[in-house]
Amino acid sequence: MENKFDAIESEHQGLSRRDFLVGAALAGVGTAMVGTMSGCASGAPAEDKGSSETPETGAEAGASGEPAFLTPPNPISDDEIAETIDCDIVICGAGICGLPASMLAAESGADVHVLEKGSSYGVARLCTAGFNSDVQTKLGLTTDRKEFVTSTWAISNGVQGRTSSYGLWFDNSGPYVNWLEGIFNSKGYQLIPAASLDYKITNDGIGMPGASPLWQAFAQMIFFADSEGKFFATGGDVDWTGIMEEYATEKGATFHYGQPAVQLIRDDSGRCTGVIAKNESEEYVKYNAAKGVLLTTGDMSGDREMMAHYNVSLSKIIRYNINTNDTGDGQKMGMWIGADMDEFACGDLWPFAAVMTDGTLPKLDGTHFYAGVANLPVFMVDGAGRRLMAENLPFQSPSIPKLTCTSDGCAWSIWDSAWKEKFPEGGYMVEDYTASNTQEEVDKNVELGVTFKFDTIDELIEHCGFDKDIFTASFNRYNELCAAGEDLDFYKDPLWMTPIDTPPFYASKHCSSMTSTRGGLKNDERCRVLDKDGKPIPGLYVAGNTAGSFYGNVYPPNVMGSGIGHGQCFAWLAIKDILGMDYIHANI
Repeated sequence: MENKFDAIESEHQGLSRRDFLVGAALAGVGTAMVGTMSGCASGAPAEDKGSSETPETGAEAGASGEPAFLTPPNPISDDEIAETIDCDIVICGAGICGLPASMLAAESGADVHVLEKGSSYGVARLCTAGFNSDVQTKLGLTTDRKEFVTSTWAISNGVQGRTSSYGLWFDNSGPYVNWLEGIFNSKGYQLIPAASLDYKITNDGIGMPGASPLWQAFAQMIFFADSEGKFFATGGDVDWTGIMEEYATEKGATFHYGQPAVQLIRDDSGRCTGVIAKNESEEYVKYNAAKGVLLTTGDMSGDREMMAHYNVSLSKIIRYNINTNDTGDGQKMGMWIGADMDEFACGDLWPFAAVMTDGTLPKLDGTHFYAGVANLPVFMVDGAGRRLMAENLPFQSPSIPKLTCTSDGCAWSIWDSAWKEKFPEGGYMVEDYTASNTQEEVDKNVELGVTFKFDTIDELIEHCGFDKDIFTASFNRYNELCAAGEDLDFYKDPLWMTPIDTPPFYASKHCSSMTSTRGGLKNDERCRVLDKDGKPIPGLYVAGNTAGSFYGNVYPPNVMGSGIGHGQCFAWLAIKDILGMDYIHANI
């Protein structure tokens, strides 16, 4: 099979997650997958979001055998500087985390300059998120702090994330959302908790029959709505990042688009005193930041060498729906002046993107990119025919076995023609923006060569290339467990344990796809970047996907909106810390 990074991309991959949602909403689809729609990327122009381009190739490894990106470039000398600007705060990245930071800095009277690599501010994503804010508590929607902190630590395989970080977000997210609500209300918009809406989360195993009891759900998303209460799924497509940029500009923030930050400045005392950027004329501009520098440049998925260095499993991903501007710029700049980095990254993954047998991506109609029924909790095996998982695990979880337990990052879903009668009524979304789980869709996928139809299991084995002995053993074992009513191998819920015994039989191959990485510069409970001795670098702060010290090697899909929610809140707290403003310090 060809290199996964060079695999052919389907036409719809030029759409972002938000674009998929908008397309579905316009088509009258009232559901969307929200558990993983989280992230914090630097503000690329709208057309750049969710680009179909594969990540750029990293530089060659250095003489030491380490990746070249770990070697600091030569410092930019003063005689190369075309312009110098003095200010209070520099924010690198005008995405969904840099924007609220710029709003608070500007409204607080700070002279703040925002450097953005792209030609515009970051495109709005699905939601923000928080706990026990006014918009939630007035509706009786409350969350227990201990339950959230301990569950999130366990679910994300904490390790490098700190429980204190989870508590910091929990304690300050309510005040952050309250502040944000006041601003949006003044602009004629509303914030609405997702948990208050009759809006089912699709294909994530939460709230569905047979949902795994191992995953405690925290439905913390808060949607942006217009004055009538309409949000993205009901025709109210609020450009909330645009509203943020407008507010920050009104309060005095200065945005510099097409000006990527390229080097941080650290003086002899060890303090980070500013940033050097490159303008559209390829000239260097030096920004002296008297109070502090905040890095919100997004993740590293656009640099495949860097991404693979921090999580080699992500090298198996075939389908990318990333912002190609997110090439780990903030992380690299931080490391070049002595900052420490998380040991590993995790991916914001989608588990069931359809893939052809040769490893390329199909051309599917509309916004659908999952094959019908293949994304439901049917029998799933690897390329040899070996069963992989409890197939009813919540949304992102089926991605992990495919990336760690298979050679190609793919799996096969297998089911029979009586699937509709066997599956629990109301147990799955029939129509959503990722797939149409109908027999009609299955038939269409068969015509497209995405799903394959067989009269016998032997034909299925031969076509899919399974090892006959391995597959037959797995298949027979699965049917035996279905007949017994208990999955003794993976403990999949009995509701979904239905035998595969009614021809014709179907098989469809799928891969994991990714929108961004989680993992970055280590930081403390004040959002200050840490050096390799665990000490803060004075004047340097980080938030969003540029920051580490929050996730383990698993992105927790059941903490819905965690990427956007904690990234925005921490960027807001970073500005508070820079300006000496008060916030909740329960952990320090």
